[in-house]
Amino acid sequence: MPSLNTVIRPSSLRWVCVALAAAAVLWACGGGGTSPDSTTPTQLQPNANTSWELMTAGDIADCRLRPSGDSDAFKTGQLVKRQLADAGDNSNVLTLGDNAYLLGLSIGYEECYQKTWGDFLPKTFAMPGNHDYESNGENNYFRYFGAKASPPGAGPANSGYYRIDQNGWTLFVLSSVVDATAASAQGQWLKKELATAKPCVAAAWHHPVFSSAQDGDGAGMAELYAMLDTAKADIVLQSHAHHYERFAPMTSTGEQIAGAGMPSFVVGTGGAKLEGFARQRAGSQKQVQAFGIMRLTLDPGKVAWRFVDINDQVLDQGNITCRKKA
Repeated sequence: MPSLNTVIRPSSLRWVCVALAAAAVLWACGGGGTSPDSTTPTQLQPNANTSWELMTAGDIADCRLRPSGDSDAFKTGQLVKRQLADAGDNSNVLTLGDNAYLLGLSIGYEECYQKTWGDFLPKTFAMPGNHDYESNGENNYFRYFGAKASPPGAGPANSGYYRIDQNGWTLFVLSSVVDATAASAQGQWLKKELATAKPCVAAAWHHPVFSSAQDGDGAGMAELYAMLDTAKADIVLQSHAHHYERFAPMTSTGEQIAGAGMPSFVVGTGGAKLEGFARQRAGSQKQVQAFGIMRLTLDPGKVAWRFVDINDQVLDQGNITCRKKA
């Protein structure tokens, strides 16, 4: 979420000035933004008969007030490394948008994301958020992440949306920063792809449909949410609000009806400044203000999940059985 009104402390001014000066040079010259292996597709697990472990969070690399090595994104990045090491080869990372701040400029990726979450780029799938598209910054986003944000053959090139098939699951990585109505190109693509989805379906995008944050609910993804619910998708992952929140299964209109709706999660805890809750929206089952990531263990027919903070403490956990599809 926008945080340009953050107070800059005197001790941080030097680094901020250097960063802004460098950003100005990159902006003027149109330089940079390429990750070390941006053309290489993300590595999926080598053994599809074992659990697929997925580490996820959004609102990540905000180093405007201090160097990347002293940032909260660095701490969550170290947490991701520990979780990946524990999971072994059958693991990946999914970002939930707002990967880098600083007006969508390439320096945000090169000087903050790369130095905090960049070490596990070979395992990463990326998703755009509003800060990634700031000031026409989507070019820098796609230039940096490359095949991590637009896997070859998995969706329209550089659209921000694609699918991943693994271990009996289809994960739809969608974009809430482009048109997401049912009639849109994205909506028509999703409708077509749902027809060939695996028995279990997850979906992820940046802006939440339901939220207890100050901004409240968002309508931008409601039509695609409804489409997914009709197809009996099983879980939704989002961020944008800088905290962790878990919602009961709900329909696109926020109703809790037995056998209908999807459980949804807001995981905006990747490193940007944490935010509080303005209320407890109906359907909200858990609220946490802590930096951390959500780890999902996906197996055929089910998923187990846990929210782990930067001190390796499990603050929320549970499991879901996939719904029977038509």
